[in-house]
Amino acid sequence: MTSPRTTWPVRTLGDDDWRAFLDVDAHAFGMTAPPELEESARETQEPGRDIGAYDDDVLVGIAGAYSLEVTVPGGTVPAAGVSWVGVLPTHRRRGVLGALMDFQLGSVHDAGREPIAVLWASEPQIYGRFGYGRASHHLSMTVPRSATALSPDAPADPALRLRLVPAGDWKATAGVYDEVRARRPGMLGRDDRWWARVVRDLPALRQGASALRCVVAEDAHGVRGYARYATKQHFDENFGSGRVDVREVLAVDPAALATLYRYLFDLDLMGTTSLWNVPVDDPLLHWLENTRRAKPEHGDALYVRLVDLPAALSARSYASDVDVVLDVEDRRCPWNEGRWRLTAGTDGATCTRTDDPADLTLGARDLGAAYLGGTSLRELAGAGRVSGAPDKLQAASQAFGSDLAPWCPIVF
Repeated sequence: MTSPRTTWPVRTLGDDDWRAFLDVDAHAFGMTAPPELEESARETQEPGRDIGAYDDDVLVGIAGAYSLEVTVPGGTVPAAGVSWVGVLPTHRRRGVLGALMDFQLGSVHDAGREPIAVLWASEPQIYGRFGYGRASHHLSMTVPRSATALSPDAPADPALRLRLVPAGDWKATAGVYDEVRARRPGMLGRDDRWWARVVRDLPALRQGASALRCVVAEDAHGVRGYARYATKQHFDENFGSGRVDVREVLAVDPAALATLYRYLFDLDLMGTTSLWNVPVDDPLLHWLENTRRAKPEHGDALYVRLVDLPAALSARSYASDVDVVLDVEDRRCPWNEGRWRLTAGTDGATCTRTDDPADLTLGARDLGAAYLGGTSLRELAGAGRVSGAPDKLQAASQAFGSDLAPWCPIVF
């Protein structure tokens, strides 16, 4: 029987640890990645951001982080994009993950560059105890093929035309992405490395589908929207009943977006179009003639953790004026604990320590959930996770809100 252990040494990993790092990841996630994926993944790894926990000289747990920039209400915020988190099956439930998380949060805080950390959770029950709150959601759906899938009143523009472009030509679509990203919280900045990952099309990962395709919707002034997708052929008694798998569809205006959806929902020899990640407030929900047939499913998406609380709360703007004292519990990041006065509005915010009585009491996880504006403090109060004066709760809940639902189009 393995003896219990309460502490695990954690250190920063280097290039020589890459093979062992991948081995832990393969065991933790129950898969063996093809060599092409391993090589491609290394292109976005950053020196000094991979960490490992050790049992003597054996690497038993890993975590990594990317230097990201996340759109928030009123601007953008640097963020540590947490990924590659895994523990060997021989060392589960023995505190290895806690050691990794504490080391990582401490390192991010000490570096002073990123006031928040963000992640996609492989299992949603894991990260709440480390202060990560579910800050965005997404919808997935499968739309049966039909030339009339969208209602007749869905917008159109006769000036728009569709054109196929090489899927890897991300520069043709970067302008659209940047314009949409500036408006919607939760989206991530993309440099050359991240665009290369977005358009990555490794044959070993296609699982019988076609190469990645890209169609743009444009007018005389340029590209107004794009969709990247692949098709998987299938024939049955109905002849063509293949599937369109949409990787990403974005547009700067409703007419361009509706034009792209019409294209994706009526490709020859296809039976369905699968959309794995759509914003919860996407206009498609209002355009579909029969939403039930698409069977929308709701899922969790980006989780947010405030690492430097005053810097994070001061880095975004707020939907309305608010002056509130927050009493925050944060055992993992004790520098965040205590009472903070947030004075904020549409032009910005300040957040400072205070001895004044608390108006609202909440935990770090709840602040993370509310940070992008997609989860209201009133909703969390209804769940018993936020308490305080009703008038202050109403004012703070309104101030933290966002007109657009936060959404993250890529899992990292």
